[in-house]
Amino acid sequence: MTPQYDEIAAHYREVDRVVGPYREGVEIPSLLHAIGGLNGASVLDLGCGVGPFTRVLRRQGAAAVLGVDASVAMIELARRREREEQLGVRYEVHDITGLPVLGAFDIVTAALVLHYADSRSTLERMCRSAYANLAPGGRLLAIVGNPGLQPEISQPNGFVLHRSDQLREGDPYTISIPTTPPTSLAVHYWSRAAYEEALQNCGFTDVSWEPMLGLPADAEPVGLLFSARRPEGGGESRSAAVAAVGAGRPV
Repeated sequence: MTPQYDEIAAHYREVDRVVGPYREGVEIPSLLHAIGGLNGASVLDLGCGVGPFTRVLRRQGAAAVLGVDASVAMIELARRREREEQLGVRYEVHDITGLPVLGAFDIVTAALVLHYADSRSTLERMCRSAYANLAPGGRLLAIVGNPGLQPEISQPNGFVLHRSDQLREGDPYTISIPTTPPTSLAVHYWSRAAYEEALQNCGFTDVSWEPMLGLPADAEPVGLLFSARRPEGGGESRSAAVAAVGAGRPV
């Protein structure tokens, strides 16, 4: 995933021109509705890119927000944006398939990240990274590719999916974005059942699929949103996670 996103970073403004309106009108409102409130929460955003979700989460009341991404170029763009508009969001370079424990967060978010998993074991490593960084009772909220989308037609955010109708779990396919020049992403197919199984194997409970808001009644969402919870038990407190993220140190 890293090389393709390092390349995308070079013309990210063009990509954002295409996908930004859908993100602002559908994905962000849906995510905030599912979260239900951020006052005082600590948040870890996996695969944060240049930080569009991290900035929204901070503005909506999160006490501490940390964004991580495997792309050095994307993180540098996010840090540059933070220098221009200082919100107190921190960014670090990490591959989420081998993410260390960075804190005990109330919420972990992952927008259009899990579909880069190239195998079931990779998908579970991503989910375990989220689980390990959640405080007991904390929630993972992730937007994942909609496995029911029709291929070879333009989706509401401009994506065109180049894949067959008969995909198996983990099969690769490409997404094209109508930028100038065109942008191509290599991703993998996972069904709802595959995501649910991976989450349950990692210890998550209360897995549910949340509504996607802001779409016409007959429109199919580009991504689906799920929520999953780390069960209650021992572990670090919210105050410890907030203090650690704010100070730039691991918990």
